[in-house]
Amino acid sequence: MPVHEPLSPNEPIVVLLDYDNVPPALRGDGLPEFVRRVLSALPRAVLPDGAPARCRLYGGWYEEDRLSERARDLADAIRDAFPSDLRFSSPEGKRTVRVFVELALSMSIDERLYLFHTFRPRGAPRGLAPRSLPFAGCVRPEECPLVPAHHLLAHGDCPALSCKVAPSEVFMRAEQKLVDTMLTADLIHAARGRRAQVAVVTNDDDIWPGIYAVVRQGAQVHHIRPVRRKAWPYAAALSAGYAEYSIPLPGS
Repeated sequence: MPVHEPLSPNEPIVVLLDYDNVPPALRGDGLPEFVRRVLSALPRAVLPDGAPARCRLYGGWYEEDRLSERARDLADAIRDAFPSDLRFSSPEGKRTVRVFVELALSMSIDERLYLFHTFRPRGAPRGLAPRSLPFAGCVRPEECPLVPAHHLLAHGDCPALSCKVAPSEVFMRAEQKLVDTMLTADLIHAARGRRAQVAVVTNDDDIWPGIYAVVRQGAQVHHIRPVRRKAWPYAAALSAGYAEYSIPLPGS
């Protein structure tokens, strides 16, 4: 693991957090506890006692030009809990960190330009088709309550006479747009200049080209992986300036 110089007491580390990429179990105890878990993954050499941290949360926050319900809930939680002094313990001892949290509604390079339409409800995905009847394991194949749904998917209409309901009005999938590239753009912006340090919280390997680019330019990237089952194969391409950490599980 590369050696990192500690931040000065007044120099915040920027933490770019792919919120929707984090398992719900790690977020279940509320936003302050989740942020505490994330920051406690960073060693004291990266985030010393008393140093501030600026956390930006990325997700599909805008449905058209309106904040989504989830974004509004998070905005309320941020307003109620932050800025805050979070205290946590680690093998290196106890630390207190001054934490600022914000929703990433715009790019860091121009915070006046809001990126709308980042949350887009879509209809049923193309190519979705039902299996043959009767369903395997069904205990009442003669009167299975899922048969109308089977008809809807198979034929594109409701089996009830004169009903006009289509699959797109029954099934919906949430889709994010612009979020991954926005996070990558902010990573590049936060890592300006040699000796810059930035933390990224994600398991999504779409971020890897951005990590590689800023490390090769002299920045230090602290990659916090919410679920770290094995090392990324890409990490072998970097001999210094990159380190991976895991988020402590609830109860640890």
